[in-house]
Amino acid sequence: MLDRAVAAYEEANFETALSTFDAAARNADLSVEELLELFEMRALVHHALGDEAAMRSDLRRLNAVRPSYQLGRLAPPPVRSAFEEIRGSTADRVELRIDEIRFDGAPWVTARVLRVPEGLVDHVTLQCSIRNDSEMVSRTSQGIETRLMLPKSGDHNGCAATARTRQGGVLFRAALDTAVQLRLPKSRNVFQTPEYKQRADAPKAKKKWPWIVAVSAVVVGAGIATGVVLSQRSESSSGPAAGAVTVSW
Repeated sequence: MLDRAVAAYEEANFETALSTFDAAARNADLSVEELLELFEMRALVHHALGDEAAMRSDLRRLNAVRPSYQLGRLAPPPVRSAFEEIRGSTADRVELRIDEIRFDGAPWVTARVLRVPEGLVDHVTLQCSIRNDSEMVSRTSQGIETRLMLPKSGDHNGCAATARTRQGGVLFRAALDTAVQLRLPKSRNVFQTPEYKQRADAPKAKKKWPWIVAVSAVVVGAGIATGVVLSQRSESSSGPAAGAVTVSW
């Protein structure tokens, strides 16, 4: 589906490209790398259609997942300028935050993704090691937040959280007061899918420069206008402060 969408974009068939990218986002089994490609290419389509707001939304998703991402050679100067502006802003940086709170008189640990672009995170998993018997407890919830109830306040050896795509690709990670190595159970299900790792020898699709085709379309037709995670770590403190977001690629 991505290949078809990119081909439609290169042929200046922008409406078809957009509908195919949207269908891929909803239905395709995309890895994180493929998701990044989708955000970039769909931003170019939105720019070609003159929808700057939608273009910026996809660029924000791109920046949230990988702030170090470099746009490909297909991106025209206006899209590059918008992406650099978004990357330079600190107001919308995504954070996966873990906190210990009290709710209905009971202690809970919560994991929540803050300032995340809409439609990026599908579910969040939180895992804590209970101090009494080192039991590992885990909870996964749809959306951007999940939580676990503790036997008593502070009664854990450490907690870790992941925010994932619908297909299970890890977008963000965070840890709180980690004193033990935490990992998800080995059993596989919809919420626990092995992370995508691109092979070093994997062939990369060659993309043709589309603007020659687009310019031709402009001459013939009516003129078509030509398109967080801040990786940081914090040392554990004596209080229940949240662990910082870290992302591994």
